Order: sequence, then C-alpha cells, then structure tokens
Amino acid sequence: MKVTKLIAAIAIAASTSLFANGISNVSALVEEINKTSDAKEKQVLMKKLEIELSVIDKKDLSQAKEIIDTKLKK
Repeated sequence: MKVTKLIAAIAIAASTSLFANGISNVSALVEEINKTSDAKEKQVLMKKLEIELSVIDKKDLSQAKEIIDTKLKK
C-alpha cells in the first residue's frame, strides 16, 4: 500500500512540475529538500528536482543551477 501511494505521489509531482514555472519551483524544492530529514522523502524530492531541471527553459537553467549550488545543503 505504501509503495502504491509513493508511486502515485511521484506521478502527480512529476506531472505538476512539468507545467509549473521553473525558478520558483526549483527554489521551493530546494527548501523542501533542506527541511526534510526522511531519506525516502528526500529521494522523492531530488527526483522532482531532476525532472524540473529537465523541463526548465534554457534561459532559466543557469539561474536554477546557481540556486541549487548555493542553497542546497549536501
């Protein structure tokens, strides 16, 4: 049951991020990743971040990468 919910959440997040505005989503995802301590949730959020970067406009990509480099806690 938990796996089904996780897959559904990933699918919804992926489809939502495809139509969202890039830079603000990247920033919000980075903040969410930094706030969570759950490893599985962090993996899901990192996947969402990867998807967001793959569909972001090329003109916004460098700014998005800068946000990730400066704000994302490793």
